[in-house]
Amino acid sequence: MLMTSLRAPLLSLARRYQRDDQGTWSVEAVIMAPLIMFSLVFCYTFFTAFQAKSEANKANYTISDYLSRQTDPVTPAFLNGTADLYRFLNNSGDIDMRVSEVKFSLDSNGNGSYSLVWSYAVGDFSPLTTNSLSDVENRLPLLANGEEVLLVETVRTWSPLFDVGLAELAFADTVTTKPRFATQVLFDDGSASSGSSNTDTTDDPNMDQGSGGRRYNRYY
Repeated sequence: MLMTSLRAPLLSLARRYQRDDQGTWSVEAVIMAPLIMFSLVFCYTFFTAFQAKSEANKANYTISDYLSRQTDPVTPAFLNGTADLYRFLNNSGDIDMRVSEVKFSLDSNGNGSYSLVWSYAVGDFSPLTTNSLSDVENRLPLLANGEEVLLVETVRTWSPLFDVGLAELAFADTVTTKPRFATQVLFDDGSASSGSSNTDTTDDPNMDQGSGGRRYNRYY
């Protein structure tokens, strides 16, 4: 008897609860808001990664183009300035840069080979040497006999602002550019023999020009 009397009110209450849609927005917001926020942060993080990579690549091209236009010998101070410019363009202090000039020559049998003219490094890079030149030959273009080309290698690190599973990245770029207004870009280390010696020299390979650990090799 008691169950029969309670059945009708309970059924009525169940029907009203089934038809009632109050509070559904709050429940949906609690469920979807974290997903939407994570999606926005995820997309923003990957966007900034691609943006940083694009900026690093464009900065390298800017440095390469600027160096290729030099008609006076470049100095360690000048190259340190280009490294600072690369930092400014990337808005990053943690960068590595190496500038080298490479010459292509043909022997009497028509076989071509690359030779290192000079190399200068900033940061964790080491200057190219005759032995290590082979490590970058696959990045060098085909040149005419006696032609020289500037090789600018840069690395900048990038860290994500949010932890979305993307680790710290190092964006490396390599750009080769032919000198525009001269057959070569000379390097002057300040010594009396700069630009005139034909001997294979390595002057002060760990020369310190301030922050960044600047080092260079000269082969001319």
